[in-house]
Amino acid sequence: MVKFNKGILYYHEAAGQGDVHEELGQVSTNLLKMCKELVIYRSDEEGDIRKHCQLIKKEDTYDAIFILGGDGTVHELINGVIEAELNLPIGILPGGTFNDFTKTLNLPPTPKEASEVLLDGRVKHIDVMQANDRYVLNFVGMGLIVENAEAVVDEKKSKLGKFSYLFSTLKTVTDPTFFDYEIEVNGQTTSGNASMIVVANGQFLGGNRIPLKELCPDDGVMHAFIFKEAGIKLFTEMIKEKSIDNWNNISKNVEQIEGTEMIIRTREPMDVDVDGEIELSTPVHITILSKRLRMFVGPEVC
Repeated sequence: MVKFNKGILYYHEAAGQGDVHEELGQVSTNLLKMCKELVIYRSDEEGDIRKHCQLIKKEDTYDAIFILGGDGTVHELINGVIEAELNLPIGILPGGTFNDFTKTLNLPPTPKEASEVLLDGRVKHIDVMQANDRYVLNFVGMGLIVENAEAVVDEKKSKLGKFSYLFSTLKTVTDPTFFDYEIEVNGQTTSGNASMIVVANGQFLGGNRIPLKELCPDDGVMHAFIFKEAGIKLFTEMIKEKSIDNWNNISKNVEQIEGTEMIIRTREPMDVDVDGEIELSTPVHITILSKRLRMFVGPEVC
């Protein structure tokens, strides 16, 4: 078991899959086996964690960071860590609806189970995407994926979780908005018309594996999926694990491009979703930061 002198555990009051304070007790018991001292920091408002990373940099006494939260909270931490130029191992304890990147790291689905796996101390260098001024672990998306996210109000999301996402998407996908795009990848430019573009670093989206290609978060490249057509059949196939033969047919309407630098332009400015947060608009310039973060992982991560 790896040992640390001082670690910090970030959490938000709304995090966790049950009673967050009970979960804090469970995970702290395990983390204290690794850390001689453990500081617990509660985030009350969006941006708190990001700002606190600057204090960690100044204090220079921490040697590990842990976070109990969902994809949005993890996104905030990652931005804070990179902006503060911290080079500390990061352990994610899943506390959200989808926990997509936690799945990519092959960590268990509950905070307690994940904290037990962290005790093995497996740390791997993971790629990060930079989209304009944001740092992104999992995906950058536009089109249908943004329409879906905007259709789900916070209250509905908190009460229904995945079902609200599915319901709103099925309503949206029957009449998707198509848009003209231009994408420049490593200096080569192509253009076309699409209903959705997703640039992925992680393997999961909306709680489900992206089966169009074997993705690895430390291969030094990002993968763009351009959906040329959309409909109920395409989306329902996308959110389920299907056979290779089925996906060979579905993927005919999905163009795949990989590279280390991408610039996506649209005829009209469009909102851009980064790790579940709609924070940008096109044009968006995306680069891969190879092996930028050190993260705790589960067994058999690619």
